[in-house]
Parts: sequence; structure tokens; C-alpha cells
Amino acid sequence: MENNAIMQRVMMLSEMWTESLSKNPKVSVFAWVGASSVEFKTIKGFVMYQTSLEKTLQDTVLCLSQPFEPEVQLYGDRITSDLQNYFREWNKDPMLTEVTGKIEWRAQSITEKGTEAILFAENLNMLAKALKVTGHPEKLVLALFPSALTDVKAFSKWIELLINAGISDSVRIMLYESGDSMYFKSLSKKKEEEFKYLHPDLDIAGAMNQILEETKAKKGTEEEKDMVSFQQALIKMNEATGYSDAEDVRYYGNICLKLAKKYEWLPQIALVHFFEYTFYSSVQKVKEAHQAIDKAIIITAEAAEKEKEQHDQTQYQYYIAKGNLYFMSKEFEQAAVVYRKSLELPRTGANPLMLAGIYQMLGNSLRKYATKTEARTCFSEGWQLLSSEGDEALKENTMAMFYAKDMLSIADQEMLNTYTPIMDQLWGSNWKNNLTDQYNQFNKTK
Repeated sequence: MENNAIMQRVMMLSEMWTESLSKNPKVSVFAWVGASSVEFKTIKGFVMYQTSLEKTLQDTVLCLSQPFEPEVQLYGDRITSDLQNYFREWNKDPMLTEVTGKIEWRAQSITEKGTEAILFAENLNMLAKALKVTGHPEKLVLALFPSALTDVKAFSKWIELLINAGISDSVRIMLYESGDSMYFKSLSKKKEEEFKYLHPDLDIAGAMNQILEETKAKKGTEEEKDMVSFQQALIKMNEATGYSDAEDVRYYGNICLKLAKKYEWLPQIALVHFFEYTFYSSVQKVKEAHQAIDKAIIITAEAAEKEKEQHDQTQYQYYIAKGNLYFMSKEFEQAAVVYRKSLELPRTGANPLMLAGIYQMLGNSLRKYATKTEARTCFSEGWQLLSSEGDEALKENTMAMFYAKDMLSIADQEMLNTYTPIMDQLWGSNWKNNLTDQYNQFNKTK
């Protein structure tokens, strides 16, 4: 087993999980808490590793990503049906059955919401028996990471009903949520004996630095090594921004700029100024933030003209950052000017969802200082971009729901008549209330 930065975190999470099971025998639902999308990917990577032959846990782990859409199909029924199909195919493979034997699992059909939790809990118990998992000490662990989750309140209630139904001692449920949301907080208080949060210290910055050190050792030229040193200093600069240390931000920023200017890495120079903007914004130094992001915009435009980089979305991101700075300062007219300028950039390769986000911010700026008619026109243009992604993509996109909510909030009757049926078709008639519940729950955790 290779002892690298990633494997070290797999081992750390393995030890934490095993210890938590041992110390909390009555807890049937555990939820990992992460601080970023990188931490979620790290934890999900750990879970996926436990489904492989090289796993470090004695438990049998199943990672399930079925969308939570109870209005389309009962969640317990969807998981049960998919698992039945999975094991049916498993039993057809002689190489697999030679190792495990045939997995004989007869799950009960789940057709009614009122009996869903009880039947699902019983199905899991029978699956554990079919897999010869006794619960002493190994467990059948279901990691529930829904690929689509538009109603977190309903999902939390679903977990509560499952706990009430009685989760077998041989089965444990694993969840994940962001530390910024903590949607299960009320459930953790209500079911403190059965539900527990796990707060791992993943030290992602440390892992990245370790990986970069290993990478640097393999590089041949001085420029290649300096690029790695640049990345290391940029990570340190980002860390310093997190704990608002102006001196460290300047120190590591200067290291980055010195290296980037040495080789005329224009995109990297612009990136350092963007990090400066991020720091100044976080400490409410608006003037300095504008100066930093202006430098990033100018240098990125220069790089594009010199064809030092392929066309990507960087220019858009910097304009969005400047526009948002004006918007947060309630300077809506100036914000609109910047958003409009970004929409004039070449759109080759530009992500339609990102462009729609600019239309959303422009529309919200226009409603503040211009007319509702102008704002409606802007929102309609942006919706056409979103629609180009197709209904299936929109159904699983929370950003599209927030866009729709902002759009309908300034709609006239004609606009409501046109778009309300479309949006209800995508997300159900109660989608606005579900979105409000999520927003309110998020604010409670701040």
C-alpha cells in the first residue's frame, strides 16, 4: 500500500470510522462534516475505496447516489430496486459468485410512503444476512450521497423515520453534509443517541503541499520546479486569507509574484491579484479589493491578446468578482455596467450556466436601479441559456431553481403565465417553498 498524502487520509478516516462505531454502539446514523467540495470529494473517495478489494475497513460498504426525489419515486423503493438489479447481475458472474457465493436477497416491495421506512429497514436487515454480515463487529454500511437533493428538509425527515423504524445492529447509515449548511442539526438534537456527526481534520492544504513536494522532486528544469514552488506559495497565501493575516498574505503573494514575473506567467500574475482581491473583500477593504481585481482583469486581457493561454472562463470570473463587489456595496448601476461588459466577451467555450448566472446578477441589479421591464427582459434572455441545457440537467440544478425564483419575483402576469407551468413541470408545484426552507435552514447555521 503506497504511503502518499491521499492514502494517509484514507487511513485516518478508516481509523476514525472504526473508532466511532466502537465507541458509539447505539448510533445507527453517522454524518461526515466537510468544509469544502474538495473535502467532500476526499470523503467520497474514501468511501469508494472501501468498496474495492483493497479496502481498509472490515465493513461491507455500499455507496449509493440515487437522487432523492420522493415525488417521482419513493427513495427506499428506488434504492431497493437498484440494489436488487445489482445483485441479480452479480449472481450472473461466475467469477464473482466463486468468491462470494450467490447472494440470495428477497426484498419486500415498497409501494406506500406510510410503510416505506419500516419495509426499507427490514430490507436492509435481510440484505445484511444475505451478505453474511453479523454486526459483530463488521457492519453493512450504506453511504447515502444523493446525486440530486432539492428538499433537504424532507431528506432529514426521511432519515428520522428510518431511525424510528429501527435500524438493525448489523446496519449503519453514512451521510455527508457541508459545515456551512448543517441541515441535520435539528435531527442530531432530536435523535442524539442514534445520530452522530463526525468532524475529520483532513488538512487538505497539507496534503496538497505534500503532493507538490513529491511532484517538485520529479521535475527536471528550474522553471518546472519554480512552478511547483509558485503553487505551494499560493496555497499558503490562500490559507493566510482564511485566517485574515495581512502580513502573511503579502509575504506569500510577493513570493508568487516574483516567480511569476521571472517567467512572465501572465495568468499566474493575474491569479495572485485575484487572491489579493479575495483577501481585501473578506476584511471589508473595498478600495483595495477593486484595485486588485482591476489588475487581474487587465493582465488577463493582455494574456489573451498575446495568446499566452487558451480561451477559458477566467476573464468572466474576474469580471463577475468585480461586479459582485459593486453589488454587495449596493452600487447597482456600476455593477450592471460590469456584468454587461462581461457578457460582451467572446463566448467560445463559455459555460451556459455561468453566463446565466451573470444574467441573474444583471437582472437583480437592473431591478434595483432601472425598471422591472428591463430586468424581465434580462431574466428571459438568461432563461433561454439555461433552457439550452435541457430539462434533465435543470431538474438536478439548484442554481437554476434560484434563478427561476428571482425571475418570477419580478414577473408580470404574462410572464407568470408563460414560465410558471414550465418551472412547476421541472421541480413540482412546491419547489419555491422547498427552496425557501433550504435557505432559512442555511441562515440558521450562520
